[in-house]
Amino acid sequence: MTIMKKNILFLLAFVAVIFASCNPLKDEINNIKPDPNNKTLVITATATYESSDAAKAGIVSLLNKSYPQFGDGTKANVTYSFKSNTIKPADSLFANIQYTVTANDYTDASATVGNGTFKTYSVAQATAFLDWKYPQATTPANKLVLLTYQFFQSNATPSAGVTVTEAFMLLDGWQKIYLVSPAQYASLGRGINNGFTSADVANLPSYFNNFLKADPSIIAPKVGDVKYITYKYLQSATIVHQKVYALSYDATGNWVPSLTLAFLKQDGQWIADPTIYYTMNSQDYLNLNLANVTYTFGTATNRANVANFKSFNISATNGTQWTDAEIAQALSYTLNLKFPNATANPKIPYSITYYAYSGKYAYVPVKFIRTATGFELLPE
Repeated sequence: MTIMKKNILFLLAFVAVIFASCNPLKDEINNIKPDPNNKTLVITATATYESSDAAKAGIVSLLNKSYPQFGDGTKANVTYSFKSNTIKPADSLFANIQYTVTANDYTDASATVGNGTFKTYSVAQATAFLDWKYPQATTPANKLVLLTYQFFQSNATPSAGVTVTEAFMLLDGWQKIYLVSPAQYASLGRGINNGFTSADVANLPSYFNNFLKADPSIIAPKVGDVKYITYKYLQSATIVHQKVYALSYDATGNWVPSLTLAFLKQDGQWIADPTIYYTMNSQDYLNLNLANVTYTFGTATNRANVANFKSFNISATNGTQWTDAEIAQALSYTLNLKFPNATANPKIPYSITYYAYSGKYAYVPVKFIRTATGFELLPE
């Protein structure tokens, strides 16, 4: 496909780089000569970082120091791991991290949190309650709380709320994190004890990736986003811990324990790749076939097909197929919906990934730029 060709980069060199304070690069990197044509370096870092923001700053510094000889337009894909995928909560004993908000709590905390009369909380109010119950100044970092409370959301729940148990962790302030549900344990044959054992450890990244990808509440994640997943770990018949695992969203649409970030040489300096990444979700495909919208691309037949199967059929001959040009128009339409206030800037690419069917399914990334009139395919 023409669209796919736009995203093929020429791999000039594979460089396994050791980021160490005394000798951050292997000696052979000094023998690589600058090339006036665009190129992509593939680098594996042994340095680990707490977050993608920390990694961007650290890797940019190293690239500017160690790769000054490469010209503008050079790209580098650098893979790094988190300092720790397993985050140790301040108290991970399962029985000691659960707390149920009482009727008195709703009243006593109302001056800080509000809603003492109705005795229900939104997620934001639950976070405020934790600030009241466990003040950050006196609470150890990484404290984990499985909080049971009456959750209320306007036009979504009864006015009395519904009972929920959700996980919160003291990271940079109290943050709601992802809690593995009984249904998810059951889907893996772990529903009796609702927990994992040592036999599951090697498969946990795959389990959690599948949970996150299938969860409709996780909307439009961006490359570099981090999710903290908490799960019950059965160390023995009598010792149970609540553990936390960190995964990051990558450009292929997966949640992974390591992350590859892209960097670009621009105006003589290495910078974090300014590309904005977006992967189409189920609602995006439905948006291509709404009854009250007049579309200027595709046909009624292929739009109905893409909304039904949540993928673009590029191999059929029965009218459900999409041409490259039609897909490009649909992707541009989707980007305009998702980023209506984007500023026209030819230096900021938008990479949108869609699902295609050509006898088998595959994710296909395509790059656009925002112009004064909307999103257009990135020129060759």
